[in-house]
Amino acid sequence: MALELLAPAKNLEQGTLALRCGADAVYMGGPQFGARQAAGCELADFEQLTREARLWGAKVYATLNTLIYDHELEEARQQAWSLYEAGVDALIIQDMAYLEMGLPPLPLHASTQAACDSPERVAFLASAGFTRAILARELSLEDIRAIRRAADMELEAFVYGALCVGESGHCYLSGAICDRSGNRGECAQPCRAPWNLVDGAGRVVVREKHLLNIRDLDLSGHLDGLAEAGVVSFKIEGRLKDADYVKNVVSLVRRNLDDLLARRPELAAASLGSVSQAFTPDPTKTFQRGLSAYRIDGQRRAMGHADAGKHLGEFIGEVKSIQGDRLVLDLTVDLHPGDGLAFVDGAEAAGTVVNEVAGRQVFVQDPSHIRPGTRLHRNLDLHWLRALRSAKVDRRIPVTATLDFHEGTVRLRLEDPVRFSAEAQATGVFAPPRDAAATTRTTREALGRLGNTPFELAGLQTAEARFVPVSVLNALRREAAAALEALRRAPRPREGRRVAAPQLAPLPQGKLDYTWNIANRAARAFYERAGAEAQEPAAELQASLDGRVVMTTRHCVKFELGWCHLHANPEPWRSLPEPEGPLFLENGATRLECRFDCHQCRMELVLHESREQG
Repeated sequence: MALELLAPAKNLEQGTLALRCGADAVYMGGPQFGARQAAGCELADFEQLTREARLWGAKVYATLNTLIYDHELEEARQQAWSLYEAGVDALIIQDMAYLEMGLPPLPLHASTQAACDSPERVAFLASAGFTRAILARELSLEDIRAIRRAADMELEAFVYGALCVGESGHCYLSGAICDRSGNRGECAQPCRAPWNLVDGAGRVVVREKHLLNIRDLDLSGHLDGLAEAGVVSFKIEGRLKDADYVKNVVSLVRRNLDDLLARRPELAAASLGSVSQAFTPDPTKTFQRGLSAYRIDGQRRAMGHADAGKHLGEFIGEVKSIQGDRLVLDLTVDLHPGDGLAFVDGAEAAGTVVNEVAGRQVFVQDPSHIRPGTRLHRNLDLHWLRALRSAKVDRRIPVTATLDFHEGTVRLRLEDPVRFSAEAQATGVFAPPRDAAATTRTTREALGRLGNTPFELAGLQTAEARFVPVSVLNALRREAAAALEALRRAPRPREGRRVAAPQLAPLPQGKLDYTWNIANRAARAFYERAGAEAQEPAAELQASLDGRVVMTTRHCVKFELGWCHLHANPEPWRSLPEPEGPLFLENGATRLECRFDCHQCRMELVLHESREQG
């Protein structure tokens, strides 16, 4: 079984970087209809990225995973064909309208926004013609095993990056209160904002804290268990992240995945090339809001990151005293001039820059918002960042060289592990050498000079010992390597679309409300063909969601505060007495009632009041 490391591509440059760092596949958004509207790329970028991916035997997936409206159906279909012509290997979609279109012959991957969260749902998608399901991030290993037993299709799971606090595909908060729908690629992230927690009598229990903000995901140490459960693609979140994040995190997951492959010979990498890194990846050094394994083992654990909605970085110490720009910390830390410091100032994160360090004394540029007791974090390690950016990451495809001679010619053949090969030849008189061993060493050395190519010499076979001038060997090597690289970059046949089953698997329910995200006539027709009744259009087409559930989440404010009667939280975020009656989250004119489904271990947020749209 081949295992795939799937990396984000904000743009062509970051997609290329991810491939050079060892990604087996990358996913990138097209000009429109991608769930990160701010990360759309032109078709010419796809053409270049797919050419780079083919070199490594890697793949490029295009995200078309927003909901589409009736007037956009034809434009979405045309973009799918344009992406196919640009060379992509699969389409990632949410809207079932695509299944009613004349699509290009490419595999379809069901976006996590399609709510790939249960055996019944995923089995239905498999019967509809999807090749792969991108699993909901809140699933445990046991949940994934159940899905694998029910559905014969590829499973993809997120292993690193930001987590949506709402269950995948079922969050309508941004659209309801900001008029910016996550299902349309425009999420305003109100979950990262500060909220008040208010009891039924209107008393503020917790003021101005990021009560819906949760930590980021890190399952890079759980790849073995995920593979055992049936996952074949390990996905990194981050199409809005920078190049430092991509280089660091892709390198981290690549190392861990290579360790797994070395232990499990029955498993294989999904593309070619070994990667060497001249730095040690460290997930704490690039953007993260605190890291967690979330629910991978099925256990309830604290997920909140209530002090700030942004990257604070690694904790370095507490300020004991301050005089002017001089801070005295409670311990000696390894800081350097130019490092960035972050701390919580009221409801938000603030920061300053280190000027000088002397033991426990730290001199900073702006101490105006720092007080004794302030907890400092380093959110920019300048020395480490410089090392990351300057460190070489080298990916090489092993090739075997064969040198043979025939009637006044010498021929060099380079062959890679999947039998792609290229040849070059030269004419001349190639006599037997005086010193066969020395000639063999010289030949190997000359043919091994592949540093300006994507290849490395793994072996040399010679039919007989002959002397070939180094200049001739160099020319043969350059010509054969260039031909092999061109061959590997050239278009080749791609996997086709999976044929839908004659009879679709049953849907989990027959009457479909707004949570099924039906935003156009084609999606409605698809579900009716599946035997369901579309009773409501998508939330984006509702006049108002007041009184409706706008988020369902596994994150629970009662648990975070130590008020859960089923699961003990050993480290509650804050020790407060539990109020009686209902609880509400408030931000400005927006009021959300918290409803607790303790049997399912879920919290629902019901919209009671909405601010002005726009």
